[in-house]
Amino acid sequence: MRLQSNNQVRSQIPLWKCIFVVLVLYVLQGVTLGIADVISLYVASNGATWKQQSALTLIMYPFSLKLLWAPLIDVLYIRQLGRRQTWLLPIQIILGIMFIILSFYLEQLLTQLYITNLTIIFFFIILFIATQDICVDGWALTLFTSSNIVWQSISQMIGQPLGLFLGSSVLLTFESANATNKLIRQPLGFAQQPYGLFTLAQFLRFWGIMFLITTCVVTILFRKHHQDSTNNEQQHNHSQLNLLETYLYIVRLFKKRTFHKLLFLIMTPHFGYAATAAMTHLILLNQNILTRETYGLITMPLILIKITVPLLLSRIDRPLVFYGQTYMPRLILGIFVALFIYFASRLQSYSIIFYSLLIILFGLSDAFTYLQGTARGAFFAYITDKRIGSTYLTFLTSLHNLGGSLSGTLVLHTVSWLPKEHAYYIAVGVCFVIGCIWLCFSWKMMYQLQDLPVEHWHLKLHKQQDEEHGEHQYPMITPVNGTV
Repeated sequence: MRLQSNNQVRSQIPLWKCIFVVLVLYVLQGVTLGIADVISLYVASNGATWKQQSALTLIMYPFSLKLLWAPLIDVLYIRQLGRRQTWLLPIQIILGIMFIILSFYLEQLLTQLYITNLTIIFFFIILFIATQDICVDGWALTLFTSSNIVWQSISQMIGQPLGLFLGSSVLLTFESANATNKLIRQPLGFAQQPYGLFTLAQFLRFWGIMFLITTCVVTILFRKHHQDSTNNEQQHNHSQLNLLETYLYIVRLFKKRTFHKLLFLIMTPHFGYAATAAMTHLILLNQNILTRETYGLITMPLILIKITVPLLLSRIDRPLVFYGQTYMPRLILGIFVALFIYFASRLQSYSIIFYSLLIILFGLSDAFTYLQGTARGAFFAYITDKRIGSTYLTFLTSLHNLGGSLSGTLVLHTVSWLPKEHAYYIAVGVCFVIGCIWLCFSWKMMYQLQDLPVEHWHLKLHKQQDEEHGEHQYPMITPVNGTV
């Protein structure tokens, strides 16, 4: 039977269905990451030490290690379900059940500071959501035709920040009785209550149910397209690398000298602003500068920055160079944030100035974070070898995430040895110096790597086959241009 083309199969699925489902999946992913992110704020409110906070950073490590199993998701699947749905559907069900069960115990774990239990539970939650991320990224590329492929990135840029907003800002704000009374009940004329719009347990149960509902929706909307989509993916991927070749490809990349330089650039820049990124929101709570609900309320308008900045930078000519140009302003911003926190107790009596400065500093911090993220993503997309596109991209992103996770863990663990009153300021100062040194070493390197031809980042694959016996040998992979 003649196979249909990819575009023919995909055209059978209405575009609105694809956008709706992919957007919802990215929102669920963002909600999960948002909840995991604010766990540190809850335990900080209950008196967690810096060392305990450093242990909690381990929950995000699966996003740094997902390359280890990403190729398996492309190869192992049930044909009747489809390549992506084989993994996506059970993961959604598992996450939904985990959220519902956890809702009955999470508040107790937080108030009694069961850090080890929290770390293990959320480590596995993030492990599943990292796997869901691999599935959704790959499935989105399959669902959208070449003419509509932009919807994949648009869905991700809107869905993930929106989910993070719901899972962090909305949760922190409206779980609070005080914020709910002021922002909702009082304006609407309702009587004030001693509880918020929802409890943490209710919030978790709601999203657990949403995971299960989404699984049913995906199954119903795409039940007729699993088989054809899988057949066409097989036809499309026939000329690409198999599982063994993919892993060998990644291993051989580590032998390229230019790739060593890239590893340095993507794994080490975090140390320059690690203290600002990992400690600022915690120090605001520890010093009673902000409450959880106030923090959530202040971060609400920042959703606009997270969505608009990537859209404004949809085209960057020299992304790696642009990344370097935004590095020093972000370092300097960290110093201004530390100065603000130092003088916060004096500024609080001038509430308009205090909150205006805080929102501006938070807004600039998010803007630089997303500017750098967009530039970094553009460079990764430029150098990615399309034969293992999703795996190559996952590889680079995982290394970057690993650098961020390691820097945050190291900083939070180290500051526990410093004087408590000055730990934050010492850490910010040391990180600033490290960042300046890093930029001096990296500036020319970024220009050099940016100017390399794209083929320089790829490897040539030679399959040696014994014609006489018909035996397929292990693939030999050599660098393009012969550079190792």
